[in-house]
Amino acid sequence: MAILGPYPLCAECRKTNGGLVAVGHRQVHLRAHGKQACVDQGLKGLFAVVWAVCDTRGSCEDAEGEAYLVPTAETFDAAEDLLWRLGLGPTAREGALWFRTPTRFRLDDAGHVRHALAAADDGPSRWLVVNDRFERLRPG
Repeated sequence: MAILGPYPLCAECRKTNGGLVAVGHRQVHLRAHGKQACVDQGLKGLFAVVWAVCDTRGSCEDAEGEAYLVPTAETFDAAEDLLWRLGLGPTAREGALWFRTPTRFRLDDAGHVRHALAAADDGPSRWLVVNDRFERLRPG
């Protein structure tokens, strides 16, 4: 049994999380896009959107001032692209995508995240040809 903090996972997630029963941030059980898990309350809106493009193995809403999510290797690029489109400027470290919590929209509200994504996708796109294929230029 692993206890990483005072906030318990739901009974369903305790059965499937390899002995993890409590974590450092308040949890909410979320179902979206055919997936379900307990996630940090502060990231529930992000997960409601990110699960449309990727699978995840872990996350944290605040680890020394940054949030992170751990997408599967197969869906890492899709998760990274989505975080860039949201303007979060993710940094890949040790299999996770780290980013600062935005001030212009809330990650705990799926409506805010969808609105930010729609606004980002309405802007102009810039592309570059690399190795005979197109790659979207990321902001920044």
